[in-house]
Amino acid sequence: MLLFTATILLSLVHHVTSAANVTSRTAPVGATVLTVAVIGDYGWTGWVPSPDNFCFDVLPTLGAAGITVPNEVVNDCDPGDKQYITNATALQTDTAAYVGQICAMKNCSAFLSVGDNFYDSGVDFTTAGILRFQAAWADMYTQGVFKYAPWYQCLGNHDIVPGQPGVDFQTKVAPLYDDRWYFGTEQLPYYTYDLVGADWTATFVVVDSDCFLDSYQKNTSVYFNPYTTACHNTTQTQVNFLNTTFANSNATWKFLQLHHPYASASTNETDLAPLVEIVAKHQGIVINGHDHCLGHFFLNNTNFILSGAAGYPQAGDCNNGTALGPYALYLGANNLTAANGFVTLDISKQTINVEYYARDMKFEGTDLYPVECDLKPSYSFQITQNSI
Repeated sequence: MLLFTATILLSLVHHVTSAANVTSRTAPVGATVLTVAVIGDYGWTGWVPSPDNFCFDVLPTLGAAGITVPNEVVNDCDPGDKQYITNATALQTDTAAYVGQICAMKNCSAFLSVGDNFYDSGVDFTTAGILRFQAAWADMYTQGVFKYAPWYQCLGNHDIVPGQPGVDFQTKVAPLYDDRWYFGTEQLPYYTYDLVGADWTATFVVVDSDCFLDSYQKNTSVYFNPYTTACHNTTQTQVNFLNTTFANSNATWKFLQLHHPYASASTNETDLAPLVEIVAKHQGIVINGHDHCLGHFFLNNTNFILSGAAGYPQAGDCNNGTALGPYALYLGANNLTAANGFVTLDISKQTINVEYYARDMKFEGTDLYPVECDLKPSYSFQITQNSI
């Protein structure tokens, strides 16, 4: 029966991936100013953690018996995430409504994901994966502006816990499941796309930053699997892809879109240096998530835009709101929590207006992150230096 089920699933994957990805939506073309939303670290709804009895009693017994436990099962025992799940689901729901409200005001034309689309252990082509996809994304972001806008997707560390099956679902199956979900035209975890205005173009390169981290290559890591091993051995492919795409592009603006932060108030992922060097060479911009907060960093003449606050916020990821050194220009956090929210980019020929929307965090009877008027940006800056 298990062999039969696996064969059916493989057949379905082959059938879906053999279809041309011609139905995915893309952002409108020709606007003088185009507004897009950057959103990350959001997909908590529908996650059911492993029960405490299994995590505390059975799991150690299995390990002692030499039985290999799948990474996704281990990850679903994460004690912190198990503690967060109830609040995280409520916060995702409330923040989704907030993003929709702001984007209705600003007429957002697209959403740019910076990963961690599904906590805690991603989704794959199973009934459980389909239910998660439906609950945490398809049904969550469905009203108003969400109904028509494309989502340019990106993988995060939680998305790759299931390994290749999880990657295949998001890159090959999901775009045909819902035509708003965009993952390029080659069904790969890295790709490029352009946003085209009346007199400007913005080139975006999406990469899977999970492949670059040495820490994910330790066999003790829940992110260690055949997919991350293989792509870690071929990171130069993604480096070359970024370099070639930027070199061949005459775009007004050039962006690197990925999950992990090179510049951070928590952990600087210096393994990403080969990518960031190319961005700096072209006077580009980096958008990322992973840290569960909002932040703006300026390092090596490069703007790093952090938008990882659409799910469960964590103040420590933004150093509890205390800037570190001269490169952290804004951190959306205080000593109690980080703010839920997201970032908008108003792109035109002359400038990119970057606005950070932090939600007034009234939750469980306490105003954890008070914002006087959360319909206005809590922080903004402008980029006027075109890419080269």
